[in-house]
Amino acid sequence: MRTRTVRARPAADAVTAPGVLWARSVGVVLWRGNLRTLRFPGLVFVVAFFPILFLVAYTGLYPELTDVPGFPTDSFENWIVPFTVLQGAAFSGLGAGFMAGSDIDTGFIDRLLLMPTRRSAIYVGTVSMAVVRALLVGLPVFVIGLALGAEANGGLAGFLLLGLAVAGTSVMSSSFSLGVIYRVRDQRVAPLFQIVIFVGLFTSTAQVPLAVATGWLHEVARFNPVTQVLRLGRQATLESGVTWSDTWPGLAVLAVCMSGLAWFALRGLRRLVR
Repeated sequence: MRTRTVRARPAADAVTAPGVLWARSVGVVLWRGNLRTLRFPGLVFVVAFFPILFLVAYTGLYPELTDVPGFPTDSFENWIVPFTVLQGAAFSGLGAGFMAGSDIDTGFIDRLLLMPTRRSAIYVGTVSMAVVRALLVGLPVFVIGLALGAEANGGLAGFLLLGLAVAGTSVMSSSFSLGVIYRVRDQRVAPLFQIVIFVGLFTSTAQVPLAVATGWLHEVARFNPVTQVLRLGRQATLESGVTWSDTWPGLAVLAVCMSGLAWFALRGLRRLVR
């Protein structure tokens, strides 16, 4: 009797299983973060409150600031709206650090660390949650800015670049807060996040352009990477519209800063031992 040898074919999923598992883990962490937002919508309100407050206050207090020689627009709303949108994105990113700190305090981080995939899935899922929250906050702030008198002079391209600046700012903010919390492993360090974000934002061209700033603030704002990100996002509203000279510095800053801060966060996560 002739015997017949049958060779089993390797499952098609066997090759892609690690990647699929990693992607599913990212999705689970992302969904868990979004579920928190759905269960506690007040979190979005709290994050959006200060940008809206600054937007209303600044447009009411400093409308004549555009009369200063060298100011690039006749509408202060066009100048300040992108800043408040990015401010909301920065604080949305801090939520990632708060969530990670809560997971460490409650011990839930142990479950996440047991996922049968690379730890980077925890980082990517958490940062993705922060980006989603930043976009949810940024859109109503931008709409309120338009209602107060700002103009979308950059068209669709400017709006998309502002969205890119929002996402990048959220990634940088969340990566910084995660990198710190993974090392310190204590929520009591959270006030440090806000101090760093405020210093980074308000020592840039948040209120006035470089041509108007003087003294030490001019020098700090000149080298502050936030200045270039604001320059990128402000193309959505300024009359000059979208230009390559205003785009590439912001893109370069986002690429460098996001890469460096991602490394900072991932290195802290890899060293996290419970």
